Amino acid sequence: MIKIKPHHFLDIIKLYGKGIDKFVPDEIYKHSFYSVANEIIKNHQAIVQITVNEDDICRTCKCINEKGLCTDKINHIEVINSKDEWNKILDKRIIEYAGLQEESEYLAHDFCTILYLIRENIKDIWREETEDLRNQRYENFCIGAKKYLEIL
Repeated sequence: MIKIKPHHFLDIIKLYGKGIDKFVPDEIYKHSFYSVANEIIKNHQAIVQITVNEDDICRTCKCINEKGLCTDKINHIEVINSKDEWNKILDKRIIEYAGLQEESEYLAHDFCTILYLIRENIKDIWREETEDLRNQRYENFCIGAKKYLEIL
């Protein structure tokens, strides 16, 4: 089972839509995005468990403290400089739009379907970001989800 934040799953599918079929390790942050992404892309039957807290990607990151909180900072969102706070805002919005429950489990394929069904809300979920970034995120997620779900 893969414990994952909804925005991480969405990011994996978005990057898949940008043309990344094989993810490589991040030498700076040391997180496990690459291994989780590769597992999700190759195994549509992988079980994913939804969380807003530390997930399997974050667990190995150099920015995760002993309490499982991200200590990294951001500067692209006005009034929010904590990456942990920003990620929780995004994940709670996704959970709300999709009608999910924290700790619920899905097959990766089914979770992608759920996110694809709420794709029109992506621009609102990331509403604090620029319109250009929101449009790119939306378009790349849709391309990736269609490819992943084989509905091209």
